[in-house]
Amino acid sequence: MLYPQATHFASEPFMSNHAIPARLQLRHITKRYPGCLANDAVDLTIQPGEIHALLGENGAGKSTLMKIIYGVTQPDAGSIIWQGQAQTMRNPAQARSLGIGMVFQHFSLFETLSVAQNIALAMG
Repeated sequence: MLYPQATHFASEPFMSNHAIPARLQLRHITKRYPGCLANDAVDLTIQPGEIHALLGENGAGKSTLMKIIYGVTQPDAGSIIWQGQAQTMRNPAQARSLGIGMVFQHFSLFETLSVAQNIALAMG
């Protein structure tokens, strides 16, 4: 299972000394599939300018977490804070409108999207 460690967790979005909100904050993100707990209360905070890598074995939940951030998959629990504002990523178009993008290692169709939606997603 994936257990990224948060550098900060509080009831309010992280604020640095310069009063800039965290770029992305995940709070208790949980995703279950039948017979599998893919993400178990994941907390992660990313500040502007930071670069992070998610590492883990196959099936650890890395792709699931990224698909939740990108709006392809909905979490069962938890919240996403983008630039200090709570967000519900309903779909990739919403994520892109906020400036969130995703590059896939392999060509991928999203089973939850229609053919037209998959094509529209690829066209940006």
